[in-house]
Amino acid sequence: SQRFSPEQRLSRGATAMKPYLLAYNAACGAGWAFCAAKTASAIVAGASARDAYADMGQVLMVSQTAMLMEILHSLIGLVPSPVVTVAIQVFSRIFIVWGHLYWVPECQAHWSLFLMIMSWSITEVVRYSFYFCALLGTVPFPLFWLRYSLFMALYPTGITGEILQTLVGMGAHWKTANPLWYRLSLIILVLYAPAGPGMIANMWGNRKRSFKKRFAAKVEPTGVVWPKTKSGDRSSTSTNRAIIAAAAAAGPGGSDAAAKVSKERNWRFGYTKHVIDHVTQSLQSEEACLKMARAGLETAQTTFTFLREGHPEMPMKEAMEKLAGDAFETAELQGAGEAGKRELSLSYGGVLGRPYYKFKRARQQKISGMELRSQLDRWVEYGTMEADVAEALKEVQLNQEKWLDLSGMYFVLLGAASAMGPLHFLLSLGANVVAIARPNALKGILEKAKGTPGKVIFPAKKGSDWKALLEAEDFAGLSKVSGCDLMTQTPEIAQWLKGVAPGKQLTVGNYTYLDGALHVQIAVACDCIMEKLCRERKDTAVAFLGTPTDAHVITDTAAAASAEALEKVPTWMKLWQAIGVLVPNRPNEAGGFKFLNSIVPDQGPNYILSKRMQHWRAMVARADGHIASSNISPSTATSSVTKNASFAAAYGGMHIFKPIEVIYQELSLSLMGALLVHDLRNEKSAAHPSTKLAHPLCLFQATSFHGGIWRCPYSIGSIGIPSALTYYFATYRPWILLGVFSFATTVQYAAVGRVPGVLARAALLVPRMALQPFASLAAALSVPL
Repeated sequence: SQRFSPEQRLSRGATAMKPYLLAYNAACGAGWAFCAAKTASAIVAGASARDAYADMGQVLMVSQTAMLMEILHSLIGLVPSPVVTVAIQVFSRIFIVWGHLYWVPECQAHWSLFLMIMSWSITEVVRYSFYFCALLGTVPFPLFWLRYSLFMALYPTGITGEILQTLVGMGAHWKTANPLWYRLSLIILVLYAPAGPGMIANMWGNRKRSFKKRFAAKVEPTGVVWPKTKSGDRSSTSTNRAIIAAAAAAGPGGSDAAAKVSKERNWRFGYTKHVIDHVTQSLQSEEACLKMARAGLETAQTTFTFLREGHPEMPMKEAMEKLAGDAFETAELQGAGEAGKRELSLSYGGVLGRPYYKFKRARQQKISGMELRSQLDRWVEYGTMEADVAEALKEVQLNQEKWLDLSGMYFVLLGAASAMGPLHFLLSLGANVVAIARPNALKGILEKAKGTPGKVIFPAKKGSDWKALLEAEDFAGLSKVSGCDLMTQTPEIAQWLKGVAPGKQLTVGNYTYLDGALHVQIAVACDCIMEKLCRERKDTAVAFLGTPTDAHVITDTAAAASAEALEKVPTWMKLWQAIGVLVPNRPNEAGGFKFLNSIVPDQGPNYILSKRMQHWRAMVARADGHIASSNISPSTATSSVTKNASFAAAYGGMHIFKPIEVIYQELSLSLMGALLVHDLRNEKSAAHPSTKLAHPLCLFQATSFHGGIWRCPYSIGSIGIPSALTYYFATYRPWILLGVFSFATTVQYAAVGRVPGVLARAALLVPRMALQPFASLAAALSVPL
């Protein structure tokens, strides 16, 4: 039998409705079982379809009509099924039974009734039995196999029966009784051509995923893991919520604020308001902000656990001390490249106000000198970046000969191979990079590093002959004895880093990213490492890459610019706003500060918690006397983002909302790398603890290249739909116009029975002889045309 967790059996919040769902599935299954038995007995007895319908017609109509409830179940979240898919399946059947079968005696008497009802009945008896058992927690394998295998035969037979029933109803009754319904039926029949194979393909995908999941080896996770919940699983929701609640409890709101978080049932979609409340409470005072940050980090480190074979499961904070073995020795590769001219340059070939993807070929074009300064001024004037970003980069440019010599600086890159990490930028300037990466990723890093003036320091297994492999440039062999895993070797990595480059200042940057719950796990691992290094090496600096889609304190000038832009938006934007799609980008106010809610809910609570933890660590480290660099990077078209079709489309059209600009990662990497250098080199930068800030959260306000989000008239979370439609129309315009023409033609035919003249004339060119096979087939199947 297959076991199901409560989350798999029911959608969140639906447990109380379990008795109802059990009764619903049992009743529907019984109804279809009755139809199957009556149909089978009629076939065996040689009875007519008309007699079979007389016996079970009423039960059939009730059972099929009851399936309308499944749309409601999906719509209100009672079950996790997709609403659109369920609606298509249900209404296609409602169309048959109430649109043809019930009203047309010829349909009730046609042999295709047996084919259709038998296919439906067997399918539904198995499906409702499967759901019933799943609600109870166990699905026997035979039932599981039937659920995901019978469709291969029953979907084609059922669809064939539906088509024949529709044709009979059209030819025998509706053509004269109601020509409008006749034409609508014909349109629906045409839709069967793409929809039928699509439904079968969907079930093939479901079968593949379900069998893979059922027979997947149940391997206990290792390393940093989410703690077990009361139900025995490692769900992320309760822990995610508990960490935010712990931070809230330490703030001005106290236990009342924590209770408000803890009582949120729909955390997946309701987390945003609690993050906004968290920022609001944090802005009440510097003391409150730091207390909440420390509480959140402490809860994360004591709640998340570490699993390793041969050891009991223990909190991360405890594991960082008890399991801190001496597993690595220090290996290094000095690149053979020569340091080039020390000149600040950025990779950019775009044009403001134009879609970024139009300039893909120019993405690696370098701008420097006066051209760079002019571009920085254009960005500031357009509103894509704040003025202090341009000033910081100009400061780096003025001191480029000295500041861009990184040969004496040491950077620990957690997630060194990350697409958004500064690895290449730092190595090109001769930096010493301590690469924390998995073996396969490390292999690529070493191959790239050998041609640069920089040095890569990396962990190698104790006792391995890494030097011989390095001398032979056998990077494949070297990767087998070097590298590490942040998730499973967290204590050993921190222990090794304690002794790397003694006497040198380490700048430890977290550049990791993983999907979903794994993002929080690796964020916890990185935070534990940073916390230990800051404690053991007092001059340690920390670095992060901020996201613009968060809740950030903004400048008064940015807020004023957004308000001014809102007053000048074109009419088409006002129409989107009027129907509730576009939401004005109005900042919240708390503690005398303005902050903007730029959270995109679709990114999910795990993503925002990971970023929140980075904020907490940056503020706490800075308060404890460490340099903390955390600059915001604009919306960047990386492969991990654009692999999501919806995000890719939205990015492709965001330029219509001035001053939004999406950029390629080449610009983001070079610009963020330059800001990191500025933060470390300039003692007056916001990153230095000696620089007085109005509030700890202002650290993320300083030198923010937000990509126009702060000054846009509408919130980043609301511009996705108009942006995506703009992209689709620009990219697929001919197909969209063809689709509009086809839709208009269909509506015209359904309403008045005519099509545009050009199509009518084209139809006359089809020879009558070409239609004869269809007429012969219809006659053989007893289908009146």
